[in-house]
Amino acid sequence: MPVRQYGTASIGPQHLDQAKTSSAEELLEIPQPKLLGTIDPDKLTRHQFSFAEDGPPPWEVDPTWIKHNSDARRFVDVPETWELRWLNPRAIDRTGLREWQPVMASDSRVSLKVPALRSPENYVRRGGIGGDILCFMPKSWVESRKRIKANQVQIRTQGSIDLQKRTAEEVNRGNFGPRVHVDSAIHPTHTIASQEDMADP
Repeated sequence: MPVRQYGTASIGPQHLDQAKTSSAEELLEIPQPKLLGTIDPDKLTRHQFSFAEDGPPPWEVDPTWIKHNSDARRFVDVPETWELRWLNPRAIDRTGLREWQPVMASDSRVSLKVPALRSPENYVRRGGIGGDILCFMPKSWVESRKRIKANQVQIRTQGSIDLQKRTAEEVNRGNFGPRVHVDSAIHPTHTIASQEDMADP
């Protein structure tokens, strides 16, 4: 049985069994490169340095640079009444947010300076997925918490001082034996020590 031929023999190098349709010609056509546009080389620079390369480092100009180097306000613009803090997700799982609220990247009051910090959950994270979450609380609330904590510390400290004083009085009254005596007692929080004093000679 002869082989069925498609097309004509005058096509040239084209195979005899090749179908002569527009779809087949498009499939056999080799794609050619196309110019879709141009990119400004200046926009390829991801980091814009704001200091002079021949100038002093920032930690010599500003003594508080180390403290502010991780300041979240370097990455976002938020209202001045907000206190910002990076919270570890694992700590949140254990203790909860404790009245802190996540800073949402879509919030109209938030301007994200580094778009890469936006997470799929619309949080502001550092360290990628699983990294710390930026949260906020009104500064007045934070100050109120500090006052409550300072008051609690003062009550506990005074209670410890009173207990030490009563113990010293009982010792001197002979409640712990006739040969036990306390000449002086200084509460540990009243001592002053430095790492140099504790170092071995």
